[in-house]
Amino acid sequence: MLQAILHGKAGRIDGDKGQSISWREVFKGREDLMTAAVFGRFAYLSAPVQATLMQRWLGVTEPAFDDFEQIDFWPSFSLANNDDRNRVEPDAVLNFASATVILEIKPPEGGDQYIDQWQREIASYLQAEERSQLPLYFLAIGRIPNRVTVLQWCDTLKQDNEGLSGSNALAWQPVINDILALDKGTLACEPNQQDKRIIADILHAARLYQLKTQAYSWQTLLDHPLPRLSLQQALLQDTPLTKVSAQPARAGTAKPLRQWRDLLAFTASHSLSLKDINTWNK
Repeated sequence: MLQAILHGKAGRIDGDKGQSISWREVFKGREDLMTAAVFGRFAYLSAPVQATLMQRWLGVTEPAFDDFEQIDFWPSFSLANNDDRNRVEPDAVLNFASATVILEIKPPEGGDQYIDQWQREIASYLQAEERSQLPLYFLAIGRIPNRVTVLQWCDTLKQDNEGLSGSNALAWQPVINDILALDKGTLACEPNQQDKRIIADILHAARLYQLKTQAYSWQTLLDHPLPRLSLQQALLQDTPLTKVSAQPARAGTAKPLRQWRDLLAFTASHSLSLKDINTWNK
């Protein structure tokens, strides 16, 4: 389904008010679809790649997270002593032989994360006493508050839940940045060919949400050898076009004319909006 959406072959569906909506827009608005697109593929990554990502995302060095067993999507747990909501459904639970990780996912354009939901998901899992002999971690991705608030929330979770070994929350862009770093081979582990194909699929899904999926940085530009440029540079002189010669230039001898209007035309056709940049931080 993801490939059909990416290539514009998924068609459209009728919305609640009779309007026609593309599957691409439906996909972008549903957190469950993003959860499945990214973490449904996580299950097929090699153990070294899974371990590297989980340790980076949780900010820990132990456990190893190299013994993945299975992922449970949208499991339902009962929460005792809660009048508002008797059933709690985290987005996913990652089961490793040595640990368990609860996931709460919000797409870049979705609703915000909030600590009450985190508390319910952790409490309901602990009450279920499933895999209670293993360390439990909680990871929230997307639509997080500022870092100071995240640290305060994580401290509260730890104080209120004795069975919780650790927690963290990340915006989507840092998550995608780690996947990009894997693809470029700049992290500790080396992805194999299957990993690279899976990573490519995850990055394709991320593009649907206007996340930055090219590993460009200011340092890349600074490190690139470029000729010195000054205000007197000949190429910056917007001189009138020269008259076309009656004799056509010989092949390979004509020099292209570079003018400011060419640059303006290029930037007009390759726009970058503030909304795109803001999305990278969500």
